[in-house]
Amino acid sequence: MNSGKKFGGGRPPTGTPSLALSSVVIVVSLLAGASIVHNIYKPDMTIPPVESVRSGSDNNDKS
Repeated sequence: MNSGKKFGGGRPPTGTPSLALSSVVIVVSLLAGASIVHNIYKPDMTIPPVESVRSGSDNNDKS
């Protein structure tokens, strides 16, 4: 009996992709997903004019 092996034979490991390749795949998939969502929903990215912003004390004068 093989005393050096704890569990049976099996296939040897084939290796995993490198960390750099995995990171690139993750970033590309995230950007592709964001691109698809933004093409469907078209968010309004306009900045409001400065004149429409009021201070906090002016908003409380309504009562």
